[in-house]
Amino acid sequence: MRARILVTTALVALGIGAPSSALALPDGGYIAIGFGAGIASGDQGVPLKATPGISVSASSSQYKELVRTDFGTGLATELRFGYLIQKLVAAELGVSGHGATSFGDGAGFVSFALRYHFLQHAIDLTDRAFDMDVYFGAGYAIGGYEPDLTGADSKGWEGWQWNVGIDFEYQVGENVGIAIDLKFVLPQYGEFIIDYDDDVRVDPSETPDTLVILPTVQLVFHL
Repeated sequence: MRARILVTTALVALGIGAPSSALALPDGGYIAIGFGAGIASGDQGVPLKATPGISVSASSSQYKELVRTDFGTGLATELRFGYLIQKLVAAELGVSGHGATSFGDGAGFVSFALRYHFLQHAIDLTDRAFDMDVYFGAGYAIGGYEPDLTGADSKGWEGWQWNVGIDFEYQVGENVGIAIDLKFVLPQYGEFIIDYDDDVRVDPSETPDTLVILPTVQLVFHL
């Protein structure tokens, strides 16, 4: 009880708390669309499993450029469809992507996620015009890039991913909110695409380390 009183007092003291006459975030369905940045890091020169009839012949420096997962730093976008249940947990389907504006370098993710709206334990959703949640999700991942080597074909990766993040939303209209979302995506690429045209693929010797950070500003429409 003491912890609950302290949290509530702190929020009001900071001017975040909303009076009863303020807009209240609604329970139920919502759609969110956002734009921001994509920051990618990963391995270079990823070792591949020996596969009969398939090889990547290149010098050490060229191989690092040909087989890598550190691609796609640039812009980011996300589209989310979800439903908030009992003001506390939301089930959500989302599509996000990041990369260069040329669409020749980047990745896309399809995720199912669960969001935990923990502030409900301190202040009821109907008594505030703001919300915050943490989430965990998993799903499909695919990415591609154009190696910076003369004559090299586009390369890519396919696999699955899991992600975690945190989100803050403030209500600006009866059914509209603005959210700041910070997502961390960890792709688990299981297939390296050597040739898209002929669908030539090979598995890596082990899953490469890859991290994508997606900070976005989102417009949320509550249904």
